Amino acid sequence: MSARGRFATGAGTLAAATVYLVTTTTRAGVLYYLPTRSEWTWSPPTGVIAMDWFARSHATLAVAAAVTWAAWRWAPTGPKACAGWAGRLWAMAWLMLGWSAGYTALWLCARL
Repeated sequence: MSARGRFATGAGTLAAATVYLVTTTTRAGVLYYLPTRSEWTWSPPTGVIAMDWFARSHATLAVAAAVTWAAWRWAPTGPKACAGWAGRLWAMAWLMLGWSAGYTALWLCARL
């Protein structure tokens, strides 16, 4: 893969991990699906199973695609500079992915 491709996918991965973490840790206004009622709602009632995974994953994928495209379009022109930034982006992306996975695992364990 070219340095430009590594740069773009690193930026998209970092953006996806950040959006996932933000939508997980905050009370972001996302759509909830109520499987027992077959409904979608912005605020689920108490005592009903509600899933926000669909909205969270769609937001994550949409932002990742937009940032990957933008990073590909406006990547640094020099291959050496592009490769340097790609390495930094991937390091930050892996850090954010680890933080997101760790937070999710700890949150799930706290619910047991």
